[in-house]
Amino acid sequence: MEKVSCDVCGRKFKTNEALSQHRNDAHKEQPVHHHQRKSKITKGKILLILIPLLVVGAVGYGIYWSLSNSPNIGPVGSTHIHADIGIHLNGEEITPLPPQFYVRSSYVHIEEGPGAGTVTHIHSTGVPLKMFFDSLGMRFNLECFEVTGAKKYCNSGSATLKMYIKHADGAWEQNSEYEKYVFKDLDKILITYGDETDEEIALQQNNVTDFSKDNSGRTMVLNR
Repeated sequence: MEKVSCDVCGRKFKTNEALSQHRNDAHKEQPVHHHQRKSKITKGKILLILIPLLVVGAVGYGIYWSLSNSPNIGPVGSTHIHADIGIHLNGEEITPLPPQFYVRSSYVHIEEGPGAGTVTHIHSTGVPLKMFFDSLGMRFNLECFEVTGAKKYCNSGSATLKMYIKHADGAWEQNSEYEKYVFKDLDKILITYGDETDEEIALQQNNVTDFSKDNSGRTMVLNR
C-alpha cells in the first residue's frame, strides 16, 4: 500500500486517516499560522488603499472645519465672483498655481481658462482666504504661510508676511485680516513674504494678473 507523508514534518503514514489524525495532534497550530500570514497580506493591501483616503480625508476635514467655523458661508451657487491672486515667497513667485491645485473645492477654487492658476472662482458667499488655502492643503495666517510639502515662511526679523488688497476701481492697500479676509468680486490680492523694499512690493502688485474681469464676462481693463 502506498504511504502518504506529512507535508509539514515529512513523517509517513499508511492511510489518509492516520495522516489526518497526525496533523490534528502534532500540527494543530499550523492553520493558525497560515491564517496569520494571509491576515498580514490583507492588512498590507488595506493600508495601500487607506493611505490615499486618509490624505483626501484630511483635506476634506480642513474644508469641513472652515465651514463649521464660518457660519456666514452660503451654499454653493449663492454667488459667482472672481479675484486675481499673486503669491511671492522670499522673492520667488509661486503663482500661477499648477494644475494639481485646480478645483479642489466646490466653494472656492482655481481652474483653467483666462488667468489659469491665478484667478480664484468663488461660488459661495462669505468665503474667507483660509477656506481657499485649506482646500489646497496650505496654511495661511498673520504669522506664517505654509506651502504643501514645503517649509513654513514665518515672521522672523526683517522678513515678514504681508497682504495687500486692491478692490475694483480702487488702489492697493495693506490688509491685516489675512486668513479671515472674505473675497470680494474683482479683487486683486497680493500675499508676499520677505524683506522687500517698497519698490519691489510695487512691482509685485503690478504683476498680479487682471483676468477676473474676463472670467466674469466683462471687458478686461488693464488697470494694474
